[in-house]
Amino acid sequence: MRRIMIAGALATLIATPLLAAAQDAVDTRVAGLRQLGAAFKNVNDELKSNTPQTMILQISARQIRDAARYQYGWFPAGSGPQARVNTKAKAAIWTQPAQFKAAQDAFAAQAAAFMRVTATGNAAAMRVQAKQLGEACAACHRIYRVDDKH
Repeated sequence: MRRIMIAGALATLIATPLLAAAQDAVDTRVAGLRQLGAAFKNVNDELKSNTPQTMILQISARQIRDAARYQYGWFPAGSGPQARVNTKAKAAIWTQPAQFKAAQDAFAAQAAAFMRVTATGNAAAMRVQAKQLGEACAACHRIYRVDDKH
């Protein structure tokens, strides 16, 4: 009986840091994605305006581009649903890494393109590129994010 208790205690000691590390990765990912969402909101709000503020769009574009660069580190092994952490990320991220990276690359390319377009100050071109950027973001969500609307 004592051996079982010792084994259980050791298992808990070993598992606790692993679960904490996985939750830390999820917390970092969530924080980054919330910042990304705020930047998208700024873009959408400005582009709905009759007189969009180019400076706000450029700042938001830089934030989106930076998030697109950081996203590659937001999904480390062991930070998915199999780790029993609170995440909306689907296991397909880790079981289909090449496809997930392709989706990340598509988003990163659209983020870079949007940043370039904001430098022109052309609101019509920004609206077109913002739509393509949003579509790249949504495409990834459809496949790799748990839909909590159900």
